[in-house]
Amino acid sequence: MLTAVLWGGAFAIGLAWQWRSPHTASPWNKRIFNFYFHFLAPIVVLFAYTVVPADRATLLGLGAVVVASYVVLGVGLLYARAAARDRGEQGALALGSGFTNTVTLGYPVVNAVFGPAGLALQVLFAQFMYLIPIVSISTTIAAHYGNGTRPRGWRGVLRQVVNVPLVFAGIAVAIRVAGFDIEHLVARPADWVVFAMGPIGFLELGLALPLDRVSHDIHDIWRAAGPIFLRLAIAPAILFGIHLATGIEIPTVYYLSIAMPAAFHTLILARVYGLPGPMMRLIVVISSLIMISAIFVGLSFF
Repeated sequence: MLTAVLWGGAFAIGLAWQWRSPHTASPWNKRIFNFYFHFLAPIVVLFAYTVVPADRATLLGLGAVVVASYVVLGVGLLYARAAARDRGEQGALALGSGFTNTVTLGYPVVNAVFGPAGLALQVLFAQFMYLIPIVSISTTIAAHYGNGTRPRGWRGVLRQVVNVPLVFAGIAVAIRVAGFDIEHLVARPADWVVFAMGPIGFLELGLALPLDRVSHDIHDIWRAAGPIFLRLAIAPAILFGIHLATGIEIPTVYYLSIAMPAAFHTLILARVYGLPGPMMRLIVVISSLIMISAIFVGLSFF
């Protein structure tokens, strides 16, 4: 109950702030995102890459998820290139295709459907869906397509790809390979960060959600349908295809996880990097409503 109040209150504060003072909401949204990206996300990444089980079944299952995720992202990038009207919309369609709501919606949904054991697997999925930190890849894509610019030369590309969460993932792997156990040093800070990330994320969502009147024509809806269908239907089908082709046993949790709707944080990235917010909002809201409705129906009958 406390968590719901904190999240709802933070979201309401963000909306009210944006409504009353839009000229201050945008820069503060960027400052809060940078604080999360450079100081909070690395702590969770360091913890996850320190404690992940290294048994064969776990690694094979996560490996299948990683392959499926990159295939889905690749298809999404190709679709965005073919369907988008401009570079900014291309970024929005790519983000809507490749990044699923693994935490804000994924954690409570998986916990409700599969219980604590399923939630433990969901935590692994959320951190290792792309092997390297998800936020590293989504931020790179948003920066690449955002603000009407693209990196010039290898140094520009390197600055987009090599970011703080990715560096901390490398540090955690190196420490683990060297034989040092730092779980006792990172577990408690990670607990506090995970608790704080909920209110901070919903505050950012309130600051980032476009408040302009919803106005989309049929062509917008058709363009948005691609990422939505890819996210909710094609992604789990690709994961199942990997199971059929390789015989790898994939936990049922992962099928639900990879079929989650477009991630909330893509709205924040759209605002921070100047991507078209209305298109991003359309993808996130419609895919979330479809998935939430399906979950309620499923829980009612099964």
